[in-house]
Amino acid sequence: MSPVQYLDSIAEKFGEHIALDDGEIAVSYSELAVAVQAMSVALANMDPTPGSSVALCANYCHEYLVTVLAVQAAGKKLLPLSTHASTEELASVVNSALPTIIVVDDTGSALIPCDEDFKIRFSQFPGLVHTYRGEEMPSPESRETFTLPQPAQATDQS
Repeated sequence: MSPVQYLDSIAEKFGEHIALDDGEIAVSYSELAVAVQAMSVALANMDPTPGSSVALCANYCHEYLVTVLAVQAAGKKLLPLSTHASTEELASVVNSALPTIIVVDDTGSALIPCDEDFKIRFSQFPGLVHTYRGEEMPSPESRETFTLPQPAQATDQS
């Protein structure tokens, strides 16, 4: 069972129980599941390529966890970046890894100067959740999976 499948099963059983409490915001299991699903749909809409990289440059908070789970749900690879690194260090990593999406908070956004079309900001999360609340979203199992072509098997001709 994947972490996202586990979250969905917990949300079914304990929906209104608090899953995350970061002091200012308390998030129920149901809200967390909706946020993860909404973010995974947003990631897939921005870049439908399975296995592509998503960079995450932000301080730890509930949105950070939502992003980590959503990247998994969308079938993408996570590239975590430290907000303690310099702009030059981050530019080197980003230019080497070439993520197709960069998820940032205000700190991460200031550290990674790039075209805004590549960024999803934590400040956009409430809008994502509101947009997808109550909507039937595809489960990760229903998405097309990406597999590399396998080399042809050599036949033994002895």
